[in-house]
Amino acid sequence: MEKGDNTYMSFGAQMGDVNADKAVAPHLRKLRRLLDKYCNKIYCKEVDEFAPILRVDGDLWYWEFEGCVKLRLSKKYRYITIDIGMPRSRWDGITAIDIRKYLINQLNNALELMVKRLKKEKYDVNDIELWTDFAKVKEEFLLS
Repeated sequence: MEKGDNTYMSFGAQMGDVNADKAVAPHLRKLRRLLDKYCNKIYCKEVDEFAPILRVDGDLWYWEFEGCVKLRLSKKYRYITIDIGMPRSRWDGITAIDIRKYLINQLNNALELMVKRLKKEKYDVNDIELWTDFAKVKEEFLLS
């Protein structure tokens, strides 16, 4: 990717309320920085963005699901996305390390599903490099 291009692997989020944001957002920001540091390269030429979206339940907005749902591949717009549900029980009164473990494990699951879908579509995916780079993200995220 050229300098100045968008991030190849984004991780968007929708927080259910202020408390959800306070509990989860600091960890999500750190995870995004690590993804940008280690995973900002092309793993599949047919896709311009891996775009998982975290949905964190709160008082104002809640989605009432946990884990990965709604995997979508847009061939026209060249991205792949999936929703990751985080119920209140996974962040309210939970330690920082447990929140981080949950986030990284759910992102790992999301990436596995995305890679599987891309391969099903006969796209060429450099998954060996992806998992090597993601291992660096995971290690640093859980240590910091």
